[in-house]
Amino acid sequence: MFVIQQLILVLFWVSGIKAQYGGGDSSMNTESLSSTQSTSSSSTQATANPVQSINVGEDGFTFSPDTLTVSPGDKVEFHFFPGDHSVTQASFTNPCHPLSDRSIFSGFVSTTNSEAKEVFTLIVNDTNPIWLYCAQIGHCQAGMVAVINPPMSGQDTLAAFKAAAAEMSSSSEPSSIQGGVLGVPSNSSTSTSDGSTATSTAGGTSRSSSNISISTTSSTSSNTSGSSSPKHHVCG
Repeated sequence: MFVIQQLILVLFWVSGIKAQYGGGDSSMNTESLSSTQSTSSSSTQATANPVQSINVGEDGFTFSPDTLTVSPGDKVEFHFFPGDHSVTQASFTNPCHPLSDRSIFSGFVSTTNSEAKEVFTLIVNDTNPIWLYCAQIGHCQAGMVAVINPPMSGQDTLAAFKAAAAEMSSSSEPSSIQGGVLGVPSNSSTSTSDGSTATSTAGGTSRSSSNISISTTSSTSSNTSGSSSPKHHVCG
């Protein structure tokens, strides 16, 4: 009987030791995991939504680069150089005219001696092609076109889009800024835009008041009427 009592006491003692010290490792492991997850989350947030840039009119009637591959959720900033240019979305089959009434349009941004202080920022929602042109008179026909996320194969190429643009007899644009924000640039090429907008007016068009995400689903229909569009600006 005495031996049995001693064994029971030993078992209680061992259980007490485990209860006192065993839980500490579990707590430490939980805290370590939580810290690792927090660090990983912060790192992911810091690198999310990078910004890529396209220069508009830096070397004449050009977008530079004129071809850009962008991941869904990323942003594109358009930087405007001396001249009077716009960023406008078209369909591949009808260059120099808006894809629809809700097509991307930066308005006409004019600057004379240096890069404009404002940039046009848009968010790309998917990997569908975004065909772009400058709606200034004659610029699209002169080859001022670009594409974001061009098709990986097939005949819908930037060269074909540019060739078709050269044959167009006119250009048109939406009636107001849409599909993005005309405002201050981001602080760096890998940071996200703060979403603020400017208060002045560019090209006689009104400012967009919010940062709008763009769906780029392809369409073969387009708006070819320029009757309700704002007047084109003529470069000096």
